[in-house]
Amino acid sequence: MLRVIIVNTGNKFSNWYTDNLKYMIDEYSNLNYDKLEIIDEEIYEGVFDKLQMFNKFKDGQNIFFDLDVLIKGDCNNYLKNDLTICYAWWRDAKHTPLNSSVISWFGDVSYIYDKFNQDPDYYMIKYWRGIDKYLEENFNPQVYDKSYNIHSYKWMKNEDIKNYNVIIFNQRYQAMKSQGFWTDYFLQSQ
Repeated sequence: MLRVIIVNTGNKFSNWYTDNLKYMIDEYSNLNYDKLEIIDEEIYEGVFDKLQMFNKFKDGQNIFFDLDVLIKGDCNNYLKNDLTICYAWWRDAKHTPLNSSVISWFGDVSYIYDKFNQDPDYYMIKYWRGIDKYLEENFNPQVYDKSYNIHSYKWMKNEDIKNYNVIIFNQRYQAMKSQGFWTDYFLQSQ
């Protein structure tokens, strides 16, 4: 069984982002999924709600995409047995070289959520920049390196778009609603 996971909690992202991501998954990813699951219950603050997926989905093949990504090509090579997240090869490592905009795993990795849930306040303070460093320091995930055709909108040139199947907008999610090379891939009603 293949499950695609979307997380949209809080009020940062409108429903358009959820609908748009589902549209791109259906139109461009070539993923023949059995279930598309949307987590919309806000338990923690911001990005930490993504950790719910590790507790909720403990079987089968799982793949998660952030709401602020452009999917324009085949994503089947992102399906992994071991916990795998993006290696942000396009930028200096700063606090971590990892990026959790695409995550895949097979089976039960609920220990990721369980550890966090033992003391969420502690972990939200320690990893105030987000879950990337939490995953890196505690679970040593596998990575999607440069060969996986994932890039960041901030660091790419417009002519590079043809080379990448997934483009991450990160904190520039509002740019997704303006005109650009990405427009033709998005759900047009905003």
